[in-house]
Amino acid sequence: MPRKPKPASSSSRASAQLTTVLRASLSSVSRFEDRYWDQQLETMLEKHLSAGHDTLIESLLQEFAASDSECTEALLEHIQTVSQSFITELGGQTWQVVLMTAPLAVWTRYQLPQAKVSAATVDALSTMLKQTILAPDVVLHAIPHLLSLEEMPRHFSQTYQWLHLLGDCATGAGKTMPKLNLIEPNPALLVDTRHFVFAAAAPLGEPLLRWQLDTRSNHDTCLKAWTEQSQAVFSQLLPGCQFDILLPMTYHASVELSEIHVRSVAITSACQWLQETLELKPGELRATIAAVGERDAQEYRVGYHWGRQQDVIYGTIWPLFDQSEQDNHQNGSIIDQADEIAAVLKQSGVDQIKRIPGVLLPDSCEDCGAPLFPNPSGELVHAELPEQAFDAPMNFH
Repeated sequence: MPRKPKPASSSSRASAQLTTVLRASLSSVSRFEDRYWDQQLETMLEKHLSAGHDTLIESLLQEFAASDSECTEALLEHIQTVSQSFITELGGQTWQVVLMTAPLAVWTRYQLPQAKVSAATVDALSTMLKQTILAPDVVLHAIPHLLSLEEMPRHFSQTYQWLHLLGDCATGAGKTMPKLNLIEPNPALLVDTRHFVFAAAAPLGEPLLRWQLDTRSNHDTCLKAWTEQSQAVFSQLLPGCQFDILLPMTYHASVELSEIHVRSVAITSACQWLQETLELKPGELRATIAAVGERDAQEYRVGYHWGRQQDVIYGTIWPLFDQSEQDNHQNGSIIDQADEIAAVLKQSGVDQIKRIPGVLLPDSCEDCGAPLFPNPSGELVHAELPEQAFDAPMNFH
């Protein structure tokens, strides 16, 4: 007697439903139909995010990533939308709420501080945001810290939770603040990002951002105004540090922007530190660039060496964050990312740069787990600092 097929699990049914609606939205032929499918899909995603079904969502993203880049990008866009914005009604007013961050790329020769922000400083930064980035009538509520990524949400459902808790605080619907992820300070980390995280709310249909309110404004003019107003405040919060103030944006875009920006900061800081600590003459610091990944490039690794020596004295990693960067490599445009890295190296005083062709398999030290970096022969080796560098801090991002 033939066996009865096993009933589908609830997670597989949910994945199938999401896939069906997603593919229907991609087949839409009008804006009217787009809006219908978008609402259907985002209602389903809200249900899963509020229930903490990250495994289901992340598994579906991984499944699409292996076979269908269009579905991957579309699903990710919807997930990000739902986890960083929502519409709510309170006291007869309908609000649109967005989770945002004001990001910074920070570097130092000493130790990156964990910056708690006083209530007065939170109020000052909030006022500055409404004068430069946000529309003046927007209400907002911020976390009183400058946060590293490790302290921020690690899953989409946690981002969704932060959005709703901060959004309720902003609109007056609640008072509970999100809980930060607890981390141990890393005194060796000298380059990182910091985020002033907040929810901004405006009446539905009203402008939320300054460049929506005034078409004479744009990202550049708003960033300039924000930088001029906030520079002194961030200098007090980050003593002994240098930093770049980046454009405040919606949560996911802001995180991506800051991580892309800090790649070049990590190279610049490492070059400066090596040249000063080792007292290198112009031209003595050289570098080798290699793409690294299991099959396609997932990151670039830069090995630094002293003159014509083969030994790698230091290394930095240039991660690839989005599908377009990885697609560039798959299409044979590996030179695009390598060119950008080389340009940063040259701006940092490194003129002798070697590029290793192809993609090397990722490798790390069996003893300490540290990533290995390319030497001029194209081998991934352990970075070994000269003795005179051991008294100085050593970890750049």
